[in-house]
Amino acid sequence: MRTRRVLMTALGAVATATLLAGGALPAAAETGAAATTAGPDLLILTVAPTGPNTTTADRTVTLDCGDTQPAGDHPEAPAACADLANAQGDFAALTPSHVFCPDLYLPVTATAVGVWGGQPIVYQQTFTNGCSLRRVTGHVFAF
Repeated sequence: MRTRRVLMTALGAVATATLLAGGALPAAAETGAAATTAGPDLLILTVAPTGPNTTTADRTVTLDCGDTQPAGDHPEAPAACADLANAQGDFAALTPSHVFCPDLYLPVTATAVGVWGGQPIVYQQTFTNGCSLRRVTGHVFAF
């Protein structure tokens, strides 16, 4: 728990410093695109139900896709890091799966904040339901 707080504080400081220095996140961070420079690959991922009658709590994990073994408390860290590496850190470029999802409206919002390739990443999108989220984002938000 302490490690998550330290990581969240550090990533928040990076995002805040970037906002203060440039007035806005660089284009790569706004679109979720990966930078070409080397650097840490640390993310805080959150899935939050957004429906009106929600009883499920937000779920948050950390994902460290650094130079060594994938780490963090993400249950599928190696697969999530592989998905992000294949997309070069660009959440919009994640390869969707061909899974059938029921047509249920139970919206969830996926958020990623952190650093990829040394550049700040901020991603947020609302999906119709958890199945649609997993279909579009693969292993990244599978927790």
